[in-house]
Amino acid sequence: MPDIELTPRQTDVVSRIARGLANKQIASELGISERAVKGHVSDLLGKFGVANRAGLIAALMAARGLGLPYDVTRPTVEPGLEAALGPSDLTAYRDAPIMVAVTLGPKHRYAFMNAMAARVAGRRPESLVGLTLREAYPDIEAAYEAALDQVYASGTPWAISRAPTRFPHEDGTARDALLNLMFAPLRDRTGTIVGILHIGSEVEAEEIEER
Repeated sequence: MPDIELTPRQTDVVSRIARGLANKQIASELGISERAVKGHVSDLLGKFGVANRAGLIAALMAARGLGLPYDVTRPTVEPGLEAALGPSDLTAYRDAPIMVAVTLGPKHRYAFMNAMAARVAGRRPESLVGLTLREAYPDIEAAYEAALDQVYASGTPWAISRAPTRFPHEDGTARDALLNLMFAPLRDRTGTIVGILHIGSEVEAEEIEER
């Protein structure tokens, strides 16, 4: 991703978006109007070429080089594997108010999942880490798996807004959710794609009013 310059105010706004703050909260913290915040958000979405806030956070995380700090020459790793990520700042997102997950290899094996992603999915993080996408979600819609395959093969990020998604729970029940999603490629030091960064947010009534 090419370098994108941000104004000091845009940096202020985007850092708060990454923390999951709503426009009203951002306006209060910065002492500016909510309308001004909405303007900054629109400008930021345009600069990064994304459709929603989840996509913006994913683009920022990718631009910061979040991913695998050490060479990974075998894309498919064995379960256990959060250690395969090496020391990174992923732990900063463990309790973030956005969905954050990482899959490695062409089979999309979960290496990291934060608390919010697990909560929305109705699962425990430890029940998913180490599983491939198909093992975790046998009935996943083909479009999502195809999108992950495309990102892994091409290196081109993928995003969707307000996507209806059904999560099967461990107890046999299921939960429907409306999600903003972004998949971005993760590369090792050689530039080889080794995994995918998943960013998401659940659409709620208050979020629909954000833009």
